[in-house]
Amino acid sequence: MAASFWLHLLCFCLAGVMLQGRCDKTKKGRWVLAALCCALFDTVTMFFFCVSGIGEHITLNFIAAGLGLFLGAWIAYGKQKVIKGSVLLLGVTALMAGLLQMLPVKNTGLLCLVGTLLLPALMSLITRLFRAKQTQCFMYEVKLCQGAEEKHLTAFMDTGNRLRLPGSAMPVVLVDREYITEWMKTAEQTMPQKLVSLPYKGVGGKGILQGVRLHCILTREDGHKVSGEVAAVAAEHSLFQGCEYRMILQPEVMTMECVGATQEGG
Repeated sequence: MAASFWLHLLCFCLAGVMLQGRCDKTKKGRWVLAALCCALFDTVTMFFFCVSGIGEHITLNFIAAGLGLFLGAWIAYGKQKVIKGSVLLLGVTALMAGLLQMLPVKNTGLLCLVGTLLLPALMSLITRLFRAKQTQCFMYEVKLCQGAEEKHLTAFMDTGNRLRLPGSAMPVVLVDREYITEWMKTAEQTMPQKLVSLPYKGVGGKGILQGVRLHCILTREDGHKVSGEVAAVAAEHSLFQGCEYRMILQPEVMTMECVGATQEGG
């Protein structure tokens, strides 16, 4: 019964991650309950088959296993996903059972216990690697300039960002506040026309974002450089904690050569 519980729990976790993606405490609790019910169901049916002498009947064993997985899928994933969950769970369970038959391991329950405990760490590692690889595809090297001063930053391309400075075609980008605060102070004293204010409204509330117009030079994947003026808005440093980038771009930056009218004096 213990071996059945840990085997089912591991299969429910694997199928659940593939079926539902993110999982919270409620979903994990349902998976544990489903695994426990399946283990009890397996124990009762095995005892009944042994007592009645039909334990070698392959068809009955297959039907009983299918009913157990259907019951478990209904508990674990809900009635809306019970069919899809049952089919996926059947495939995962069959794969795990075949793998356990091939491995020279006597205590399958202990093996499934270890696998279940290591699964969250394994999924977290896979997710981080996938996100890191995915994020890397949208990274660019950018140079921001204010007069003779330059700063080289690694930037992330946010394809969902389409902000433009009101009244112009100038693209709006987000920059770590620590990198442009001094430039904003300099612009306030010597070039106030360079300062920008951008009203925003989002889930977290509404307000005014402050920034400064800066010259931006971006290196594309093919090595070609595009340049133009952008409205660099100061974002909180906490937005970039744990990230490799310090700037968030938008697709319009790629066509900055087409917005010559937004250059200084335009």
